[in-house]
Amino acid sequence: MKAKIYITALAVFAAIALSAGTLVVSNSEEFLEKRAILVVREIGHQLLLHAGDSTSRVLPVKKLDAHTFQLEFQSQFSFFPDTLVKIIHQRLGNAQLPLDYMVNVFNCSSGDIIFGYEVRTQNNSIMPCLGRGQPVGCYKIQIAFTGTYGLPKFVNFWWILGGILIGGILFSLFNKKNIQQQKQPEPVEETPSITIGKYAFYPERSLLVNEKEQVELSDKETKILSIFATNQNQVVERDRLLKEVWEDEGVFVVGRSLDVFVSKLRKKLQGDEAVKISNVHGKGYKLEVAG
Repeated sequence: MKAKIYITALAVFAAIALSAGTLVVSNSEEFLEKRAILVVREIGHQLLLHAGDSTSRVLPVKKLDAHTFQLEFQSQFSFFPDTLVKIIHQRLGNAQLPLDYMVNVFNCSSGDIIFGYEVRTQNNSIMPCLGRGQPVGCYKIQIAFTGTYGLPKFVNFWWILGGILIGGILFSLFNKKNIQQQKQPEPVEETPSITIGKYAFYPERSLLVNEKEQVELSDKETKILSIFATNQNQVVERDRLLKEVWEDEGVFVVGRSLDVFVSKLRKKLQGDEAVKISNVHGKGYKLEVAG
């Protein structure tokens, strides 16, 4: 009986969705503006994270004209063109924004274009030389969409929203028991760990545990600490860290970014006085664990 009711409810939901599903072409200009502003801010956020900055602000995105948006930052930072190109293309593609676009990076003080390129879907893109890092400075980034985009939208939006809500409620009622029996997350203790003094380091979970305290690690922090943890009380060369942690991104990172991540790890390990990460002049770092 319940199955019959469930199937009937789904049929009603489908009928509502289909009756409300008359498609029209939306105004591409309006869609581009609303979505692009969100995506451009995310691009700025990712650039700062790659530069080792997780605290300073990405300033409000400025719309310069119908298709051009300007990204500005609160603080100065450095970047590599390879990273910039990769982040922008990935974020625009994931957001289904036009992949015909032009990027220009300006020096805030002089207004000069210090880096720029153009991407076209017809394989005649204009790309500059990559692999040359830009020093720490104030930059503005302009992204101009040179292609067109049309997004379909549904008529009678509230009917569709109501149908989705009803379908969700019915689904929850008939599957409540299954939801309650879903497999619980694997306990931390059952995943592989490495002992670092008083800490248990779980690389697969990006987690440091010291008694009841749990400290979450970023992806870069996890990779760096994994190398240190398997080489405790041994010197780890800077070049090795740069290669193993950043090489898979197809970019090289300035030493300052590495120093920032190591500094963050020091703070997260300060709960055990017997554990410290020391600088080895002219070589690299050493994770020292007393005892």
